[in-house]
Amino acid sequence: MKRTYELVLIADPRLSDEESVALTDEFRDMLQADGTTEVTREESWGKRKMAYPIEKFNEGRYHVYYVEADPKSTLPEVEQRMRQHDRVLRFLTVRTDLDLKRAASKGKKKPETATASA
Repeated sequence: MKRTYELVLIADPRLSDEESVALTDEFRDMLQADGTTEVTREESWGKRKMAYPIEKFNEGRYHVYYVEADPKSTLPEVEQRMRQHDRVLRFLTVRTDLDLKRAASKGKKKPETATASA
């Protein structure tokens, strides 16, 4: 059974557009290297102001990956690489299939019918 994740990456704002594309392509290729992980969608949000400074930067280049992966995938290895990469300021991986499952179960509840007695 595949799980779905969202992986948000904040990169160094000093990167040029070409360097930013190369960095995001490198991580996408790492994610898909084993064949069990699939990047279903990507979004590049560009340079954005951050809520608080990270390593004395007030801006960062945001990139989001939407990923479907097996429980034993390369995702932990990619996170370790991101942790070690000097151009990555922060990253966050969130498992989203549990939220979708909860939302689906809440939507399937039958509404209670009230009977009015006169």
